Formats: sequence, structure tokens, C-alpha cells
Amino acid sequence: MHFSKTTEYAIRVLSYLYRYPSEPRSVAFLHKELELPYKYLTKLLTKLEKEGFVSVIKGCNGGFSLAMDGNNIYLCNILEAVGEPLEAQRCILGFEMCDAKNPCSLHNRWLKPKQAIDEMLETTTLASLMQNEKQKI
Repeated sequence: MHFSKTTEYAIRVLSYLYRYPSEPRSVAFLHKELELPYKYLTKLLTKLEKEGFVSVIKGCNGGFSLAMDGNNIYLCNILEAVGEPLEAQRCILGFEMCDAKNPCSLHNRWLKPKQAIDEMLETTTLASLMQNEKQKI
């Protein structure tokens, strides 16, 4: 399984905001701290705000903060918010038409691993990712 850059960045930003909830963080601060491209980060934060994951406080001491409880943010929610489909919707070989009626050569062997990945995405919360303080974000 491989996340898109957008999903990777979204998880990193949300994890950072979860870890440091005490004050809003500006785009410039997050750009430097997380080493993410500034323009890309700006667009991502706007999308995450529209989806209700972050809130923005305007003004000189403003910035972005987590708008939801980390126990209620599942990885599948983040993927959906940034437009990345869950693994259940993808063919492992990249075919557009791959299902039980029209399977690719790996379809049946991929079912169990795909289900395990989907289950992990549906049960893993942002808070559970951050339980170990030494983990990278």
C-alpha cells in the first residue's frame, strides 16, 4: 500500500496539530516545521478546513488547529477527505475494470490483504497513531 503525497502530507499535518494542540500554527510555521511545500500545504489546509478537520483563527496570532477529537478521525476519513480511494476500490494491477465478474490475474489473491488494509484504515485513529511520542510525524 502506498499513500499519495497529499495523503501523506495530510496525515503529517493532522498528526502535528494533534500532538501540539495548545496554540494555532501558521502555514509558514508548519511549512518550516514539517518541511512541506508551502503552496501545496496552503491548498491542503484549505481542503482540510472545508472537510472539518482543522479550524482557522485569523489574525497575527492565528493559524490552524485541529477541529476534531483525534479519537474520531480515522485514516479512512483522511483518505476520503483528500480524494484518495480506499484500497477496496482499486485494482492491484491498476485496471479500471477489475471485480469478481471481470478479475485481473491477482484479484483473488489480493482479496484478503486488501481487506486487512481496509480494516486497518477503518479502525486506526489519529490518536492511536500518536500514542508513541517518539514516532515521526
